[in-house]
Amino acid sequence: MAHTPLAWIGLAGISPDDNARARGWQNRLHWFMVGIALLSVPAYLLSSSDLHPLWHQAAALLDFVILVAFLGELAWMMWLSSQPVRYLLENWLNVIIVLGAAAAVLGAATEWIAVVRAMRAAVAILVVVRTATEFRILFTRKGAPMLVGIAVLTVLLLGALFFWLDPRIHSFADGLWLTFITGATVGYGDIVPSTNGTRLLAALTVLVGVALMTLFTANVVALVMGGEETRLREALQHDLVELRAEIHTLLDARELRRTAELIEEVQRLRSEIETLRAQLRGAAPPVAGNRPE
Repeated sequence: MAHTPLAWIGLAGISPDDNARARGWQNRLHWFMVGIALLSVPAYLLSSSDLHPLWHQAAALLDFVILVAFLGELAWMMWLSSQPVRYLLENWLNVIIVLGAAAAVLGAATEWIAVVRAMRAAVAILVVVRTATEFRILFTRKGAPMLVGIAVLTVLLLGALFFWLDPRIHSFADGLWLTFITGATVGYGDIVPSTNGTRLLAALTVLVGVALMTLFTANVVALVMGGEETRLREALQHDLVELRAEIHTLLDARELRRTAELIEEVQRLRSEIETLRAQLRGAAPPVAGNRPE
């Protein structure tokens, strides 16, 4: 029975030794559930901000969407899995997310909802990072521009959110600066988040920043190691070509030698056959009509 280390944090998914249909559905639903999990970020920000009550209603609607999606995904995957109890135990974090979303929809205590929403957002970031590591293009030369683009878009988006949600941030430039120093874990202290929502956003910015810096580091390492690997592969291919040529030469020489031996053997057999024929003709008895009287 195969186990994954992600079971300890409740993100194991379908086990590798489960049936193919369940694994296929997990792949189909993966990105959809990542998007649903990320809805917890705007849900918390909208519910904890001092905006118009309509935005609070929008946050409640997002909580309901999260509840239905995670509950439906949990029930569907348990029904597909050949080991539903194991799936439930190794994905216990989904159960907590469902309970938290249900509590938010039913109007539970705000303090607990804040904790659950923060946890959902952190889980979403972890799932995105885990998924990103599966795309090997991020660790190649082609992946570097993609990472730069993702970083720029992330800074712009988070900067706009800081500017929109925090009354102490008076310009978009200040929001961008707060995003950069927070994501880079510099934290000069000249600009700080002042509301619960932007503090959570700052925590998520740190997670995203650390994840992007980790991917950048891995990309650089992959580029260096990739060049060395390419040289080793080319040298190995050259050695393999030479080895194959030598093997073919030896085989050809061996075949020629065996062919020459066969020709000699055939000639020797022919010579022996001719000798035997001559002996048989010499030892043949005379014909009856030609015998002397």
